[in-house]
Amino acid sequence: MVSIQENTTGYKPLILVVDDNPEFLSGIRLALEMEGFRVITASDGQQALDRLRGLPIGQSQANPDMKRLPDLILADIMMPAMDGYEFYNRVRSHPYTNRIPFIFLTAKSGEEDARYGKELGAEDYFSKLDPIEDLLASIRGKLNRLEQQRAVMTEFYEEMGQSGNTGGVILLVVVALLIILAFYIGTLFS
Repeated sequence: MVSIQENTTGYKPLILVVDDNPEFLSGIRLALEMEGFRVITASDGQQALDRLRGLPIGQSQANPDMKRLPDLILADIMMPAMDGYEFYNRVRSHPYTNRIPFIFLTAKSGEEDARYGKELGAEDYFSKLDPIEDLLASIRGKLNRLEQQRAVMTEFYEEMGQSGNTGGVILLVVVALLIILAFYIGTLFS
């Protein structure tokens, strides 16, 4: 199996890291970039939401260079302005961001904290004291699974195109997406 980092198209997975500790944020960014990932950062949940705002229509309002949703989000829990739990709930409540794999990476290392994070639905939960190799393995696993899902969807759409029913299905999907977009654009992270 080819990993997502070995993709011949030059695609680099984009990871959003949210943490209020600048030294930790810098260190995790460096570790992820050394693994071949693109990284964007935010210092709290509200700043992260601001960076995500507008992306479903092609460009972040807070960061014009960011033209796509992240492939994965790593977030601390204890942060000012908006903590990681609220940020997670806001990400999950929006139709464009609710499928992004989400990993809590926090100093809250108690079993109850980890259990709560997982019960919310986060894909994983790591203490900042856990080995970086474990975190990287989890990230690669989540991104490989995401790539597998994209490949299945691509194959499905290609098969639909060969069956001759593509026009009607595509039109229906486009209309549905436009209706959803119109409905949610006003409530995007409000």
